Amino acid sequence: MKLHNLVLGLLVKVILDNVNVLFNELKKLQLKIQLPTFGAKQPKPIDNKQNALQLAQQLYFNEKFLRVVKLANQNVDSKSIVDRATKRPVEQVFRALHALDETNLGQIEKFIDDYLHEPGVEIVAAKLTDWSEEPAFVRSLHNQQLIAFAKSLNNQWVDLYKQFDSRLLPNNCVSSHLPMKYPFVVPGGRFIEIYYWDTYWTIEGLLVCGMLQTVRHSIENFVEFIKKFGFIPNGSRVYYLNRSQPPYFSQMVMRYYDFCMQSTELSKEQKDEVRKFVLGEALECMLKEHQFWMKNRSVDVRISDRRCCKLNVFRANTTGPRPESYFEDLHTAKHMDSSEQKEKLYLDIATAAESGIDFSSRWFKDPMNMNTIQTSDLIPVDLNAVMYKTELIISDLSRLSGDLETARKFKMCSLKRKFAINKVLWSADMNCWADFNFRTNQFTDHFYVSNLSPLWFDIKPPNNLKETDLIELHLTSSIDSYHGVPYSFIKSSQQWDFPNIWAPNQHNLIEFIHKFDHELALKLARKFFSSIYKGWESSRAFYEKYNAHTPGERGHGGEYQVQSGFGWTNGVIFKLIELFKDDIFEY
Repeated sequence: MKLHNLVLGLLVKVILDNVNVLFNELKKLQLKIQLPTFGAKQPKPIDNKQNALQLAQQLYFNEKFLRVVKLANQNVDSKSIVDRATKRPVEQVFRALHALDETNLGQIEKFIDDYLHEPGVEIVAAKLTDWSEEPAFVRSLHNQQLIAFAKSLNNQWVDLYKQFDSRLLPNNCVSSHLPMKYPFVVPGGRFIEIYYWDTYWTIEGLLVCGMLQTVRHSIENFVEFIKKFGFIPNGSRVYYLNRSQPPYFSQMVMRYYDFCMQSTELSKEQKDEVRKFVLGEALECMLKEHQFWMKNRSVDVRISDRRCCKLNVFRANTTGPRPESYFEDLHTAKHMDSSEQKEKLYLDIATAAESGIDFSSRWFKDPMNMNTIQTSDLIPVDLNAVMYKTELIISDLSRLSGDLETARKFKMCSLKRKFAINKVLWSADMNCWADFNFRTNQFTDHFYVSNLSPLWFDIKPPNNLKETDLIELHLTSSIDSYHGVPYSFIKSSQQWDFPNIWAPNQHNLIEFIHKFDHELALKLARKFFSSIYKGWESSRAFYEKYNAHTPGERGHGGEYQVQSGFGWTNGVIFKLIELFKDDIFEY
């Protein structure tokens, strides 16, 4: 019996020793042994073959993740939740999240402390290689106050230049920020990533400051996006991959190309390199992006019994709340009765964000009620004007590259679109272009500055009207009355409505009016500039939007507090100083 027990004891020891060896080997192989938790639904096992982008999307779209971080601080901005990188491998984050008791605040706070960084830890300052403390254009100014202002504005580039540093994230940790080939200029404030259409006006300012390398890097970052995704997302975050923004890429490239070809600073070899890049890689990406918009963002409209035309629309690829505004969207949808109504609402909210005009009464059936938003049902004037310009640029660059067939094809596309814009989007009642609801076959009722956007791209109005007639009819009184032209004249509390004024609109209007009436353009430029200058005098800051009534007062309304920085405002002011020089300063 003793011998039997001895043998049995030795056998058990051998088995246990082998189990320990096996367990250690399994740990080395990083195989996960999952123990069942009764009464709880098990999370799907993580596929280790998934790339970091897919895993990041799973985390930052996870509704439990969004809820628990919000529970720790009810006042937290939704965007700051999804701008937190993980401190630990994402699989560990998922397991901890699954086990988390949403009713236990202590557990939630520990989860946040243990697994999440503060927002933006992986977005760090980058060093500008082409920045000058005193750009050449400043030396052409004489007014000392204007010179001091311009130098202060120029210093903003240093603060707004960032890079995504993945070295700050250990292995298998994730961030919502997309990998970037080069550093980038951010708008500022809560916006610590690059944004698509903002970058056009940022580039305008960078060119005035002679920062060609920074412009080139901005364009190449977008080239990489188009190669990878087929389009440029709204911004450089995983939660922006279901939508784009107004497609200004071709105009960015063309501004860079024209500037370089006209430069007296670049050598022939440098210009040849720019020409090779633009007519090769960049043009290829223009074609790819155009294809995306025509395939995924277009509708057919009948203009006669025998003829249809294709026009573009905004249409986000989602029917859920935006992660970066998750709780705001839930609040907006709380009175919706059905899941179908909520999905349509979420689609139209995200689609308005794709337009860049988020938000405005422009997209609402009832201008005072966001629940009546109908963005995906509308054919926008400004989008189709931008697409017209894109087609002209592709035609011109294809001709320069020797591809005459593509040049002719896109020239014909542009002519068809110009005809369709004047045929479908011209409202005789408003004596102006207007957004058109292709489901109800009705125009939207109110005037917005975007109604005039075909003018910026040299589309003449029909019925023998002059371009200046439209400015006089729709804008002259507001130029006289306000310190910049408001985007709309509806007081809805949305940030793109009255009384806010925005730099891109002022830029478009001033450059257009300047072609016909220097004095009127200068008048508007001085009014807008004085608002920026007085705001800078009082706060030493530059803002994304301003108040039309009071010079220097920042704008208000919308989903978040007004932000300072600010990329496109700075770019537009640089352009206005370049255009009018000392004359813009009226003190």
